[in-house]
Amino acid sequence: MRILIVEDEKSLCDTIAKGLRLDGYEVDSCFDGDNAWDMILSETYDLIILDLNLPGMDGMEILRNIRKEDIETNVLILSARSQLQDKIDGLDSGANDYLCKPFHFEELEARVRSLMRRRVIQNNIIIKCGDLSLDTKARIAFASNTELSLTRKELGLLEYLILHQEDVVSQEELIQH
Repeated sequence: MRILIVEDEKSLCDTIAKGLRLDGYEVDSCFDGDNAWDMILSETYDLIILDLNLPGMDGMEILRNIRKEDIETNVLILSARSQLQDKIDGLDSGANDYLCKPFHFEELEARVRSLMRRRVIQNNIIIKCGDLSLDTKARIAFASNTELSLTRKELGLLEYLILHQEDVVSQEELIQH
């Protein structure tokens, strides 16, 4: 899963990137708003961790542009702006989450995991992987057109694995599902 960190404090950005890489994420980073917008338009990210006070394009402008372009990537605002109205403005502008600085890295990790669980927006109710298929509405799984007898938990795990078939899925991710 791919994350973009947009943070103008280089040491903080590097620390966050290092920690998330250790968690198994693929991480890109940049330090100004203009470069961030170019990266967002040229790459696909599962999550963007976005500071608001950036040189060049401001973080709120980036967020509004993301939503105006109908980019469905999850956005977690990470900002020193901690007033209630700042949080409301960020969430109302399309952020999926808002975390104030200073913060504990463990909380950031938990919020990233939570957003990654919500990252898939599926339009199709039938999802497939090889000869496995899952009707996500009826909650029925098939292998080579033969219905499988699975528990609710097994169906949830199968759905998660099919939706993430292009990704390496960790044991911790499976435990959460």
